[in-house]
Amino acid sequence: MVIPEEAAKKIDDIYKILALADKKDHKIWFDYVFLSWPWWLGVMLTMVPWAFWWKFRKKESTSRLLYGAFFIIIISMFLDSFGTELGFWDYRYEPIPFLPSFLPWDLSLLPVSFLVLVQIKPNLSPISKAIFYSTFSTLIGEPFFEWLGFYKVINWNPFFSLPIHFLIFLIGYSLVTSENFEKLNKK
Repeated sequence: MVIPEEAAKKIDDIYKILALADKKDHKIWFDYVFLSWPWWLGVMLTMVPWAFWWKFRKKESTSRLLYGAFFIIIISMFLDSFGTELGFWDYRYEPIPFLPSFLPWDLSLLPVSFLVLVQIKPNLSPISKAIFYSTFSTLIGEPFFEWLGFYKVINWNPFFSLPIHFLIFLIGYSLVTSENFEKLNKK
């Protein structure tokens, strides 16, 4: 074995504790969260924004826009999971209890709001849009979900989220507006 036996034993012991905690958390989720009004709200907030965007999107740019949205989703879920694991915040009414991130926020609200901002007022500065996106997400979205009881800040200053959302938006915007795409041709 490459891992020292003592370290492997400690890892196994911690894993058993984590698995038991997850089992208890899932029981609470099934007993109190699943099919409750906050659960239904979370499910709706995961699906409705995408349906709205699908209806009103710029159809000829769908692939390019989804490229940016997938970037937002991947980065948001990664950072959200990281923050949850480090004990910076926690979620109480997840639509699915098996992920440490909040799906309505990471899979729907952040990427769809990004897509809407990219598409409207195309001549407006991306910096202005990034400021709006980060300010709205941090100072309105996060406190709203905390007020609803979906999100609990444990050891995080919400103002740390401002530059993170700002950078995520700008990187996503640069991906969507990049002219470096070349058509794939069959030869």
